[in-house]
Amino acid sequence: MARRRGRPAPETPALIDLRVLFVAALVASPAAYRASQGLLTIDQALTRFLLVALACTAVSMLLRAVWPVVAGPTPDTAAAETGGSAGSGDVEATLLSPRPE
Repeated sequence: MARRRGRPAPETPALIDLRVLFVAALVASPAAYRASQGLLTIDQALTRFLLVALACTAVSMLLRAVWPVVAGPTPDTAAAETGGSAGSGDVEATLLSPRPE
């Protein structure tokens, strides 16, 4: 039986991350408070949490897919495209755009 090692690779992110569950719990906390006051039933509060968790997961997956397009190339990829490496040369030259002349 193969053992699973650590976290999945960045190319295959986990469907539900702990950060996503934390945000979902934070957003759904008013439902938990209302359930504790007797204003909502437990199944209504759990339904709200599940819907919020699904919405947070969808937003997280959308951000993971769209972020590389919006952010553009990082300095590491820009240095690799020009033939240099990010560790060599002047740090200022690799991180800043060229001065206009």
